[in-house]
Amino acid sequence: MPVNFNKNACDNNPYCPVVRKCPSGAMYIDRKTYRPSFDADKCTDCGACLMSCPHGAMVEK
Repeated sequence: MPVNFNKNACDNNPYCPVVRKCPSGAMYIDRKTYRPSFDADKCTDCGACLMSCPHGAMVEK
């Protein structure tokens, strides 16, 4: 299940729970902005992020 990162729904918390749940490292904290970021090339489409995002920023394609 491919996912998209909706930056508008994200609360930009530097302690994002999705970053901890992502097994592939596709979701990470950007070192310059201290905001969650998403690298679609690293995503394995496991779906772990969909249930762990409290704001619904991770959505199915």
